[in-house]
Amino acid sequence: MFDDAMRALPEAQQLQLDDRYKTLTPTPRDIKFIDRIVADSRAVALNHTAGLSLPQQVQMAMFSLNCLMDLEDKYKDACKRIIRERFNTLYENMGITVEEDKDRVDYYTLLELDTLGGKLYGDEFVEWFKASNKGKDFLFRLAHETGVILLPGKGFDVVHASVRVSLANLTHHEYELIGRETRRVLDEYFQEFMAQ
Repeated sequence: MFDDAMRALPEAQQLQLDDRYKTLTPTPRDIKFIDRIVADSRAVALNHTAGLSLPQQVQMAMFSLNCLMDLEDKYKDACKRIIRERFNTLYENMGITVEEDKDRVDYYTLLELDTLGGKLYGDEFVEWFKASNKGKDFLFRLAHETGVILLPGKGFDVVHASVRVSLANLTHHEYELIGRETRRVLDEYFQEFMAQ
């Protein structure tokens, strides 16, 4: 509707709009309304560099409004429950019991193979694991085996046997896969440790 309304504007106003958006494209009349909102929120000429777009800002405002209207925190509580269920699924499939922590947010969790291996197999395994540099290919093994690509746990330039798992956007099944595959990799390393 907005695109149709803009096309129906008198030529004088069309020329004003052309002038405003000419830095984005040689055919400014082809720019859709939603893209004009994004450009306007980013000072048009800086469209490609600036922070949150207007649609993002509107979405944040709607989330805020929803939060203000949900006086009983039903939506927030439901989100927390889903995140915690995913967290528990992940660790249960590794065979690891996690201590309760009411302050833990659980939006992300860090899987550190040396720490997890220490909980499962003890300190000697951890020393061997670190000395053998066994964890550096874990991220790639996990991606290959599960089809899930995770981020390195300690940043992109640091070689560390850890991955960061977002608990906000995968399916329940994928958290099961990550947990099981993490345990399988650790078990393989433990067998290698025992065979030495």
